[in-house]
Amino acid sequence: MSLLRRLAFSLFLTTLLVSTLGGPNDWVNIDYVILQAKGERHSATLDAEATIVRNADNSAGKGPWSVTNSKDILPPSKDPHDYLSWAPYHWPNCNWCTPAGRTHLAHTVDGPGQNDSNSSSSSSATSVPDPGDAYGSESVMFLARRGGHRVRRLYSSRLNIDIASGDLPTSKPLSDPNDDPTPQLSTLLPTNVPVTDTTFLSAPTPIITPTSDGRSHGPAQAAAKTTKASCTPSPTKSLAPSATWTTCPYVGRDGQVNPDVRTLNGPDAINDAAQAVLYNAIAYALKRSSTYSKTAANLIETFFLSPATKMNPNLNFGQIVRGPGPDGVTGTFTGVLDLRGIVKIVNGISIVKAAGSPDWTQDLDQAMVSWLSTYSDWLATSAIGRTTATRPNNHATFYVSQVASTKFLSGDQQGAIVELQNFCATVFLDQVARSGEQPFEAVRTRPYHYRNFNLEALITNAKLGDQLGINLWTCKSKYGATIQTALDFLLATDPRNEDVGEIFPHVASVAAAYGDPNGKYAAFLSEKDPNYQSKPYWFYDQTSALTNSPASKNEPRSIIWRREDSPDPVEVNVPFECPAVFRDAVQVEIDNGLFVTCDELRPFYA
Repeated sequence: MSLLRRLAFSLFLTTLLVSTLGGPNDWVNIDYVILQAKGERHSATLDAEATIVRNADNSAGKGPWSVTNSKDILPPSKDPHDYLSWAPYHWPNCNWCTPAGRTHLAHTVDGPGQNDSNSSSSSSATSVPDPGDAYGSESVMFLARRGGHRVRRLYSSRLNIDIASGDLPTSKPLSDPNDDPTPQLSTLLPTNVPVTDTTFLSAPTPIITPTSDGRSHGPAQAAAKTTKASCTPSPTKSLAPSATWTTCPYVGRDGQVNPDVRTLNGPDAINDAAQAVLYNAIAYALKRSSTYSKTAANLIETFFLSPATKMNPNLNFGQIVRGPGPDGVTGTFTGVLDLRGIVKIVNGISIVKAAGSPDWTQDLDQAMVSWLSTYSDWLATSAIGRTTATRPNNHATFYVSQVASTKFLSGDQQGAIVELQNFCATVFLDQVARSGEQPFEAVRTRPYHYRNFNLEALITNAKLGDQLGINLWTCKSKYGATIQTALDFLLATDPRNEDVGEIFPHVASVAAAYGDPNGKYAAFLSEKDPNYQSKPYWFYDQTSALTNSPASKNEPRSIIWRREDSPDPVEVNVPFECPAVFRDAVQVEIDNGLFVTCDELRPFYA
């Protein structure tokens, strides 16, 4: 298949997949919704309100959703109520011969023909680019940018590959108007990783870094040289796909989703259910129709509480990296990301309760509080949860969202405040450079996406804090940067081949929280997203919904963004020092098998 056809087909599949996923994580101020329901609406948000109600209507015919799988695929525990997902960027690498000269495995590293000793070429299986971030796993190549140039590295604990920078094609400066990113990207991110006709180069001797989940993550031993004739006889004439999961070693293909991960219900189900719950909760408060509150209650009961379809309150089998051995049946810390939609579930419940719906009964409330309490305990005490909490990047940011929101619903508001303030005083200190760059996200293969992804969680945490009566909008990194600083950096960043639409809700949130005295945020949205006033986020990303934000202190408050002048930020010039996470480690794992060092991050703090 030609490159253009592959790209076109991948784009089609991506569009198809994205349409099934919930929106970005968020928190909608409960008091604001109730005030809107009482008639304090502004004409500027009516289109956005109508979109939310329309989305709630549409969700009724799509749900309910459940963690249990329809194709009899069970987690290693054999309990269908345990959440199960697979690390999406990993592909089987069996290196088996077959009598017909073609592999019988559909979703291998190279696809059909990868181990064909009788053929002169191999065809590449079409892979699906990551549709948003239902997952967060990345472990082969990370592509960074520094000083307008691309900085490329290959490093992985799961692959025996290390390509020196001199072996990679030289890229042009990003400012070069003739620089077409598509062919460069196809060169840097090959559509296949040869396994039988390529010699793997030996990786440098690493420091093996044990993590709190009990595993020692470090690059594998260098593979022996292989040739087309060195394949191993298949153990059977026909191996079922399910046997592949525990028989074949899995290797990573950065940013390319193995299509078979979509055979599991879990990742899409929680995202869709969470978004539908929030839309229906808001629709109930605005329209006072029991149709919406009943839908929200049914969605929650089906996913979390019903004996036949409930999810057990843990992520012991989230984002498993399949393969032989115990690691192939154990969840990873990246799996906690899968349940980040729990914030919207809590938000939806809180809105329905505040609106006084009789459909959210005391029994349902007590059962859900109990479920969330058990899940919160798992986050705090399990090896997977503890590892996630110590990550310096988006994993910890989303982790805090989950912990704080579960405490909020249980009535432990002070506990939720402590979690949010502790994050501000620890992890956040190293997350944003003086320029607004997010170094731990900038080293990823898709830096624009991952900067937005962490910003999504930071804004969610600030909105939740605002709901609790605290101001996290002015929380500063050690370099004096805030959420607004990070957003402004992204506004000036060329997204290249990535989706600029990811930033739109963040622009609205920052404008509402900090004000828009020069109109730059409104101008950006008007240019890039002309219909932004009909998008759901426009309904609740208003200054009057963020009563503890800097912009809200300018009285009288308006439902539309404040435009009066605000004081210039105070310049902070703090010399660089290695992030705190490196105090006890030379390298730190920021995703499955992906390690970074302080020296690799240093340029991004400049």
